[in-house]
Parts: sequence; structure tokens; C-alpha cells
Amino acid sequence: MDRAILIITAFVLFGGLVVLELFIPSHGVLTLAAMACLVYGLVNCFLVSAWLGFVVTIITVAALPVFIVALVRIWPNTWIGRRIAIKKAERAAPGAGIPDVGKLDKLVGQVGRAITDLRPVGAVMFGSDRIDCVAETGQIETGTQVTVIRVEGVRVVVREEA
Repeated sequence: MDRAILIITAFVLFGGLVVLELFIPSHGVLTLAAMACLVYGLVNCFLVSAWLGFVVTIITVAALPVFIVALVRIWPNTWIGRRIAIKKAERAAPGAGIPDVGKLDKLVGQVGRAITDLRPVGAVMFGSDRIDCVAETGQIETGTQVTVIRVEGVRVVVREEA
């Protein structure tokens, strides 16, 4: 077979195998085959002429990063990429994280109702606010009235209402 056809076939196989790797998770087997095709094509270019080998090598070195960046941008949008790629993080709604410490300090002395069992940690409703609290001693059952006795940073310590 004519060497030019072998060279063209090797480069076409290289591109095809790299694209195929994006859609078929082969754990790098197709990528290794693609790299073998690339090396085979470059070696054959040098066998034809040193000038052709250098020109094709320079074109390959310049085009390969562009090709890889394009594939990295396309891959997450493929069916396999959507299943494997990590999704972008969703930001929590304002106020959904750790409560404001200043707001917690104002709870000292307030009375709330346990909406879960406190064993010793559970949730307590203070008005319309649901706050995670720690029982001072033992367990507190759901529905029991509790009083905030102290706040330690973001830790709210409650005692069963007497």
C-alpha cells in the first residue's frame, strides 16, 4: 500500500479513536491505540522525508493541545460525560447554613419546643426558627418545652422546662 495512504489512515484513526474514547469508557485502551497511530504516522512521515516529518511534527504539537482542549469542553456534554463528570456546586440559600452567632446569643433564656428527640442533639423550634440544640443532660422527648441556658459559639445548650 502507498505510504501516503498509510500516513493519512494513521492520522484519521488517531482522531477517530480519541473521539471514540470520549463516548466509550475504555479506561485508556482507545487512547493508547490512538497514540500508537499518531506515533506510527509521525514515524512514516520521517521515513518519507525529514522535512515532511518535522513539518507534521510541528503541526501535531501545535494542534494537539487545541484538540485536547476542544474535547475537554465537549466531553462533559456527552451522555457518558454527564454521568461521570462532577456537577457544579449549588449554593445554599441565604440563612440555610450555620446560624448567625449574634442571633444565637439572643436565644439565651428563651423557651422553645423540641421537634425531634434530643439524644442529646436534636432540633428545637423557637418561634419560626428551627435550631439544632444540645440537651444539657440526658434525653429530651419530642414536644417537650425547653429553655436555652447557654450558647457556646454555634452550640445551643438547652434544659427541659420545669
